[in-house]
Amino acid sequence: MSKEKLEYISTRMVKRRSTKAFKDGAKKAMEINGYVVIAQDGWVVKKYKDGRIEQIKKIQHGSKNQDLILD
Repeated sequence: MSKEKLEYISTRMVKRRSTKAFKDGAKKAMEINGYVVIAQDGWVVKKYKDGRIEQIKKIQHGSKNQDLILD
């Protein structure tokens, strides 16, 4: 197997596994906390287990202030 093909397979596997890990982590956080904090439609939002969404802060594209604190 060529080095390029091996790198492609490895990159693809990392992407697939990391996507699954993030989804599993979000699901577990939702079960434990009852909400998760995510970026959605240009906002940082708190998404609750019952489907409610609370907007926390509008995302400012190109902002010099990149601090975002998640609870």
